[in-house]
Amino acid sequence: MTVYINAVSAQFAEKIGQRTSQMLGQTTVLPYFNAFKEPLLSLERLYAYFDEQIDRTLKQVGWNKTEVKDVPILLGSTAYVMSDCEARLANQQPLPKEYSLAVIADHLRERYQTQVFSFATSCTSSAQAIGYAYKMLKNNIAEKALVLGFEMFNRLTFEHFHAMSLLSQDSSYLPMTASNGIVLGEGMGCMALSSQPNHSFCCEILGVTGVTDNENLTNSSPNSLKTLLKQCLKKAQISAEQIQGIKIHGVGGNSDEMEKQVLSELFPQTQWILIKPYMGHTLGASGVLETVFFYQSLQAKYLAELPWQTEDKNQQSLHGKALKSGYYLHYFLGFGGSHIAWVIKVN
Repeated sequence: MTVYINAVSAQFAEKIGQRTSQMLGQTTVLPYFNAFKEPLLSLERLYAYFDEQIDRTLKQVGWNKTEVKDVPILLGSTAYVMSDCEARLANQQPLPKEYSLAVIADHLRERYQTQVFSFATSCTSSAQAIGYAYKMLKNNIAEKALVLGFEMFNRLTFEHFHAMSLLSQDSSYLPMTASNGIVLGEGMGCMALSSQPNHSFCCEILGVTGVTDNENLTNSSPNSLKTLLKQCLKKAQISAEQIQGIKIHGVGGNSDEMEKQVLSELFPQTQWILIKPYMGHTLGASGVLETVFFYQSLQAKYLAELPWQTEDKNQQSLHGKALKSGYYLHYFLGFGGSHIAWVIKVN
């Protein structure tokens, strides 16, 4: 069974902004990609944003709302209900009794009267949701699926990353070139997948592959990345030479150098696609948001210039160039070693 991406919708930051760390009473202004007008999202506002993205996606794909009861929703995030809890504290409101991602899934289940599956695998949460939607369609468990990825600012995550000295203080964000730290971002996206192509724009997803990297809790090992990419190509039944471009993970941290080495070994001539410079590292939402960004670029047949110029003349970048028909490799890496990759084919 062939699986297609039929429609997408997303909301992410238009430009880089700021957030203020207050760790240990010290104020530090750090770059951040703000997508929402609210400093902290309550569950009520989160649910309203969900409805907007789902409505836009359904309208694009031409599915009726009455069909959704037969369309599973797969939900991926690392934010859970933390922003809502912080908003409650800021407004002297009582905290909820339940704190898990399942609270949000239960709302969607009741709202849309369908099955909802939650994924919380660190930075690959919504990427894994895409992977499992693919498997459901591939194995005839469903004919259609909606995948949601979301991440919103919460101080717990922000201060945690800052405490580990992972965040950049630069006003520009160019992973793989100027790896000075991570710039976080927020956003939300929705994808419609089905076993039937969108005849106006045929975009297939294939070769979905997952591996577990058990060598290191927070850093990715080169051996696991090599295994992931090789197995993905094997499943897709294509060679490395057929890949037009690679959507790299690249967050601006220590793992960038490892990724460079693996890519130069396996794909020495293939050009890179960097999406985080446009929206930041959106953690659990990155799988959906970065796939949406690339899908929309494919529709436009052009990959936008990077927001900041690089002085690295040797960087193999597809940015500022036409996107041709063919195969594009995507991979996502996560804390805890839950890695995933797939190939997107556009005719």
